[in-house]
Amino acid sequence: MKIKNFVGRDMRDALRLVRREFGVDAVILSTRSVEAGVEVSAAVDAARLPTEVTVESIAPQAPLRPEPIAAVAEAVAVAPAGTATAPAEQAAVSEELRTLRQLLERQLAALAWNDFTRREPMRARALAELTELGVGRDVALSVLEDFPVNPTAEQAQRAHYALLARRIQTCDSPVEAGGVLALIGAAGVGRTSMLAKLARRWLLEHDGDTLAIVTIDDGHIGSAEQSRSLGRMLGVPSYRFATAEAFADAARCVAAQELVLIDTPALSGDEAEIQALAAGLAEACPTLSSMLVLPASFQAGVLEEAVRRAAPFSPRCCAVTRFDEAVSLGGLLSTVVRSQLPLALVSDGPRIPEDLRAARAHQLVARAAELAREDRAHADEDLLGRRFGGYVHAAA
Repeated sequence: MKIKNFVGRDMRDALRLVRREFGVDAVILSTRSVEAGVEVSAAVDAARLPTEVTVESIAPQAPLRPEPIAAVAEAVAVAPAGTATAPAEQAAVSEELRTLRQLLERQLAALAWNDFTRREPMRARALAELTELGVGRDVALSVLEDFPVNPTAEQAQRAHYALLARRIQTCDSPVEAGGVLALIGAAGVGRTSMLAKLARRWLLEHDGDTLAIVTIDDGHIGSAEQSRSLGRMLGVPSYRFATAEAFADAARCVAAQELVLIDTPALSGDEAEIQALAAGLAEACPTLSSMLVLPASFQAGVLEEAVRRAAPFSPRCCAVTRFDEAVSLGGLLSTVVRSQLPLALVSDGPRIPEDLRAARAHQLVARAAELAREDRAHADEDLLGRRFGGYVHAAA
């Protein structure tokens, strides 16, 4: 890396000198007002030169750490009156400084990451493999906090996967003890299919008169017929209500059943409507619990939004659908870890109820690693530097 000071009449003149000698890849380390105008300390990557740093004309008081933008702005503000620039020029300079700062931060992150891979190769590899799974940055870093200090070769291969699995809470199926359970989730997540599997699993060990199915939906085309068809297929009573209030008025019709499964509208409408539905169901049945249905095939952002919208229901647990359709499980695992919702069930096919099994955290992580291998996922050094360089630099 080559570092040099440039003095110009004003900031624009100094930056012009930087560009002329160092090119567009130069980064700004610091700026300050001097008697002649503005002094800019700049650096450029000297990849083709010897690895040692060369410094030219560096004043003793000039720091080698990048200045915050506020400090740069202050340096420009206190420049001599003759160096003032027009508003348009100031905006251009500010944009140029912003771009240069981003470039500097990226380069520093890359340098920090490269240094980290030399100092902590096993921990760096753990972060790389978690990234290849598609796990979120925050979750990967939380795993790294518990990574063994001096792991054996075998620990280094498996510790991060085990630590990730440890962060995934699991629980028993919420229907084992009976009660009233509402299935909630976004549109197209497979709530009705999950309900059918839960109902069929219940009927393998209980009589049909112990179960009732309730559908609450006034807007979905065909919802009434779908509800009746499901009831006929399973041989159990099935009811459809337009609203939670209508269900509350007729809740006595399912009071005798040991298990009541409720299929709710998609959590895609107005948030006030979602809150009203949650409040109405809670009033209709104080013992009601809910389970959030999360499809493994959806992107992380959609899953996070589903968790946020489900908050008024205070879900007891979650279940995964479309597990067999997923090409990556990192987004799902990250969402489950962040939400701290216990994971109860995994649906990995269309068969009722064969394709429904209890959730096992280590199996989910193992499948995530398998999918990453099948997809030949690879996290390049540039991505890893941008993702973790700032963290490892701060922790150094």
